[in-house]
Amino acid sequence: MDFGGNKPKTQNEIAGMMGISRSYVSRIETKAIEKLAQEIKE
Repeated sequence: MDFGGNKPKTQNEIAGMMGISRSYVSRIETKAIEKLAQEIKE
């Protein structure tokens, strides 16, 4: 997705920017998607 006019970044790019592992970025992404899906259902 393109939020705020920024080019989408890969999990590896985000991990490098934040100094965390790609797998941790993946876990954060999964939780965020679950929360969004829950909000949509309500």
